[in-house]
Amino acid sequence: MNFVDAHPLASCTNGENGRKVSMVANESLPADVTPIFQIHTAGSHRPDLDQFLVQPTKDSWGSTSVIRFSTPAQPNMNQIKENFTVKLTARDSSGRVSNNNWDFQYVQHKKKEGGGQSGGGCGWQGGNGWQGGNSFSSNGHGADNRGGSRGKTQGHKDCIFCGGILD
Repeated sequence: MNFVDAHPLASCTNGENGRKVSMVANESLPADVTPIFQIHTAGSHRPDLDQFLVQPTKDSWGSTSVIRFSTPAQPNMNQIKENFTVKLTARDSSGRVSNNNWDFQYVQHKKKEGGGQSGGGCGWQGGNGWQGGNSFSSNGHGADNRGGSRGKTQGHKDCIFCGGILD
């Protein structure tokens, strides 16, 4: 299982928002290959912490070189008390895990204070990368920094991943 790309590599913790992730291999993949998330701390996989992750379910397409899946909600990530990174990779039914993996950013979804639509803690604002450090990753990169200004005092009104539809 040799993957060459995966995109997009971010979602909010509410997941299931129609956000589709694609993993692309340079060869046709057997139908039993599925995407998996892993927890890594200090650069090493921590199987004991994987229990806190909801694993994605791939869209069934049979044998192909692309795996697609919707990002699942991650309600238990806040139970992990140490610095960690979520990695995206793949596994077949025999348990063999791909050597390719990518940092996957889950951003804490937050509702706007006082109800209403989401905002404040989920998405890019004013070109500052992940707003308020709410990314569940400790790799120091945050995530994609879109740059530019989105307004003088306010960035996205709604969560960039779910647009507030999950509030």
